[in-house]
Amino acid sequence: MELFNKGEVQSIEDILNDRDERVYVQNQLSRKYVVNSIVVIKLNIPGPIKNNSNLHKVFVNGVNRFLNRVDNTKIILNWNKPAGNTCFIISELSANDVKERAIDFENNDDIGRFFDIDVIAGGRNKSISRTDLGLEPRKCFVCGNLAKNCARSRKHSVNELQQFIQEKVTNFEENYGGK
Repeated sequence: MELFNKGEVQSIEDILNDRDERVYVQNQLSRKYVVNSIVVIKLNIPGPIKNNSNLHKVFVNGVNRFLNRVDNTKIILNWNKPAGNTCFIISELSANDVKERAIDFENNDDIGRFFDIDVIAGGRNKSISRTDLGLEPRKCFVCGNLAKNCARSRKHSVNELQQFIQEKVTNFEENYGGK
């Protein structure tokens, strides 16, 4: 399955507009579901192509794999847009519990490393971070250094990141048939 050979090229403006819209919806859900945890799932996709049918398949598969780890959830909204896929979920579990499960998924699932799962306690507008839970910040999936440092310094080219993701997803497909 080729992940990066087709799709609608996204500009920085497109990506920022998508982020603004996502934050707006996140804040609305947080106000509406004050006793629940709000979960926002998206893929971390490098480069100008953020979505196509194959990336959407990886996204849906990953969301389902994450949901298998979290009880008492309800999908509120799913976006399948050129700027990327996003799933908005509410959970009856505590935000800290959901975030711990999200971190476990991101760190240990075969495709979890390519997901970004934000968890917000209902009634708040700030995501719970790894450091809020006493954990180390996210590591780069290519080299294992702090992901923020690699991103800021552009240590890895878009092509290198895409090749890494392509290889891991191909191995996942071969080993699990995409399940």
